[in-house]
Amino acid sequence: MSRRGRVGKQMYLILLLTLIIPIGIIGIIAAVLLMRQMNSRYEEQVKAENTRVKSILFDVTSSLYTNLEPVLSVQAYRDLFSSETFGEVEEREFNEVNRTITSMKRTTASISTINVYTNNPKIPTGSYIINVGTTGVEENGDAAGKAAGSGVADDPFSRYEWYKGIDPDAWESYTCIHVPLNEYENAYELTLVRRFNTGNSDNRAYAVATVSTNYLRNRLITTDNYMLACLDGTPAFFSSEYDDREKEMPEIFSENTSNYNYLGDIMLDGKVALTYVSSFAPYKVDSRFFVLVGDYGAHKAVREILFGFLLVLILAILGPVITIVLYSRYFTSRVYTLREAMHRASTGDYDIIESISGDDELSDTFNDLKLTTEQIRDNEAKYYEAKIREQELVNMQQNMEFKMLSGQINPHFLYNTLEAIRMQAIRGGDRDVATSVKYLAKIMHYVLESTGTSTSKLSDELKHVESYLQIQRLRFGEKVAWNFYISDEVNTDEYRILPLLIQPIVENAISHGLKDMDKNGHISIVAEYESKIKKNDGNNLIITINDDGKGMTEEEVIALNKSLDEKRNDQDGKGAASIGLYNIHQRIKLHYGENYGLTIRSQEGKGTSVELRLPD
Repeated sequence: MSRRGRVGKQMYLILLLTLIIPIGIIGIIAAVLLMRQMNSRYEEQVKAENTRVKSILFDVTSSLYTNLEPVLSVQAYRDLFSSETFGEVEEREFNEVNRTITSMKRTTASISTINVYTNNPKIPTGSYIINVGTTGVEENGDAAGKAAGSGVADDPFSRYEWYKGIDPDAWESYTCIHVPLNEYENAYELTLVRRFNTGNSDNRAYAVATVSTNYLRNRLITTDNYMLACLDGTPAFFSSEYDDREKEMPEIFSENTSNYNYLGDIMLDGKVALTYVSSFAPYKVDSRFFVLVGDYGAHKAVREILFGFLLVLILAILGPVITIVLYSRYFTSRVYTLREAMHRASTGDYDIIESISGDDELSDTFNDLKLTTEQIRDNEAKYYEAKIREQELVNMQQNMEFKMLSGQINPHFLYNTLEAIRMQAIRGGDRDVATSVKYLAKIMHYVLESTGTSTSKLSDELKHVESYLQIQRLRFGEKVAWNFYISDEVNTDEYRILPLLIQPIVENAISHGLKDMDKNGHISIVAEYESKIKKNDGNNLIITINDDGKGMTEEEVIALNKSLDEKRNDQDGKGAASIGLYNIHQRIKLHYGENYGLTIRSQEGKGTSVELRLPD
């Protein structure tokens, strides 16, 4: 019992210390990393939102600039505003300008207003063309009622708000002006002013287009983030808060601000927000836009996540501590049971009948101990069985070597014997027998030399077939004829082939195709590359053995081709039928791969063709 008490005390000390200290340290580090990661995440989000707003503003301003091109780029329109007369041609161009602007207004949702202002006294005021007169006094001019106020007497354009915010000599400028929405309120809208090139004429003309604030709100406001957009030196022309129109951009720029970018906390409407301010230059206009995006909820969200993490961390420490104290006695009793069982096993007592309750690593260890003792006994038995089988294999190998040695024949003895028989036939005047013995000796020589070798030259294989056919001619006479067709691309002295592939097919052709024919039969052996046959890039060697024998039916051909890939054994009853073709097909597949082998084609009464597909 004293040992069990020591185990419990050690568990209290070690487990409590190893739990509280590591989890506390890891928790603090994780909390710091989590805060950094969350802050970084919200910073990236506010940057991405700022980039999105800038991208939309750049797109809108670029479209506004290019939409004015059909008005300012036409030479006829420029000539109209510099003209000293207003005749038929000028009137036609005047109407065309109004039609162009009308079409632009109808097809471009981003444009709130668009007008052309000119001081040319010959040009009348039209739908979108305003003659500002010749003086800055409000009472003068054809459209004095449209002026924003009185201006300089010698500059009629000075009465307009858009003119006061630009450089009169600049070709393009951005400014912001108040556009009446109704009789009670105005909209402060972004405005693009582009000057017509009227040459040296004193007459001037400006195209003035404003961007719809409602259009910007529809495109920009997709989140709860606070947004401001303004031109350099002007109040904001866009704000996500409707009441913040014409609000000044916060003064956050300093000497350390790089490229007009700022990321940090700013007090917006009395609340701290994670804010990113950046700028961009519009398309082809020497101005700079500033965009501010602030996230009010970023810091709150980070604090809430951190609080939740710390709460989970505290529970993660307290819960296990309480559980360990309650579980300690139960655990130490099971450890003691396991220790006793392991001690008995170490002394050679493998009869373990105890068990440990529960479903955890201790119970798994106890079960593994029982399995280990059982496997020790099984492995001892298997070891002796393996030794017995190993000895049996050694005995079988020795018997096979003995049979091979006892059945070995000296090839020179066979050649000498056959040569003696051939010479006796010549002396006896029997030339046919002498010829048969000569070809038989060649066949025996090729077969014996091929034994134990993996490949032989194609030329030797063809000579072996020639010897076999010569013997068959002595047997059947002129009933058997043959031809070899070897393509010039095939080098028979260099190409290596599995020995004894072609002769069994030729033998099969004579035995089954030509044997029972009434007329003379013919066998042809063709060797050529696949690229020459099918006019493609294939580099396989195709050897075809053709006969003009009785052939086979379509069903017989299908069954024969199918049988070539069927597995066979000595007891399946298929051994005799096409065993030679089957062996050749299987040898080719085993040596060269599954893409190679035999293909049989035949037509009843027209002969049979056996194709060998071999690699280059």
